[in-house]
Amino acid sequence: MEQEGNSNITAAGAHRPETPDGGAIIIRPSDFPAEKDVDFLETPFFEDNSRKLPTPSEVRSRATHPGMQRPDPILFPEDNLIVKWGEYITIAEGQVYWMLQNYLNEIPAPKIYGWRTEGKEVFLYLELIKGRQLEEAYDELSPEDKAEICSQLKMAKTALLRLQQDPTAKFLGSIGGQPLLDVICEEDDDLAGPFPTVADFHDWMHDRVLRRFPDPEASKPLREGLPDGASIVFSHCDFHPKNILISPEEESFKIAAIVDWHQSGWYPSYWERCKAEWGNGYDWAEKYLPEALDNGEHSDELYSTFCMYTQLIGVL
Repeated sequence: MEQEGNSNITAAGAHRPETPDGGAIIIRPSDFPAEKDVDFLETPFFEDNSRKLPTPSEVRSRATHPGMQRPDPILFPEDNLIVKWGEYITIAEGQVYWMLQNYLNEIPAPKIYGWRTEGKEVFLYLELIKGRQLEEAYDELSPEDKAEICSQLKMAKTALLRLQQDPTAKFLGSIGGQPLLDVICEEDDDLAGPFPTVADFHDWMHDRVLRRFPDPEASKPLREGLPDGASIVFSHCDFHPKNILISPEEESFKIAAIVDWHQSGWYPSYWERCKAEWGNGYDWAEKYLPEALDNGEHSDELYSTFCMYTQLIGVL
């Protein structure tokens, strides 16, 4: 099953990030494996030396709807494995899972066993987590259960904020220095960065509005509503209940895994909460997410500006 030329990377060979104050973790794009094909040999999948990751053709052979633009992940339950694949899957997401299991393993997330690239398609080989989507279980949960899950999400977000960039080489982009992949930033003819400053990112966002509504004076107040002084932090960018897997533990509920890190990256510090409220429903967005993601920067005016931008650039 294994393709020739794969890079074999072990945890022992992973770059250890700087921890200048014992809490912050300084990471750089060069810290992450970027090969087209890679196996992480010290993960549980390879405890049996005879095991090989399924080839891309073996993954495709299990697809129930071949030819889909965004195919469903493929399960290999016999190997406790799930494979995300397709042209919209990226090595950048694989790098995030690798970072979590090596630098921030207190955040519940699937382990990544490796990835493959074939043509335009990327295949991420991930641990199959047993759990239910919070979205599926939401109506069954008591307010106390929801508050507990929110508390656990807050701890995960707090841990994520330990990640910091090299102060001499800051940028907004995906973890390995690639463009931003948030759905709000998607545009066919213009990659979203990476950007050297928050102001550059905001200018790019505003330019997209001006291409649709070319009146700089009319839109000037809107641009002034974006805080160029916001710090750059690493964000998940899709804390939707479908991306939070829960499992019952005794009589309470526990987050088993936070999944779908496709849109994650370095964003302005306000982005995580605005994006979460914009993309969620239920009282999850109104009552619980604000508690989990509060960073002291949120305001109704900022959220209104954020939503106005999404409307003007045509994001549903």
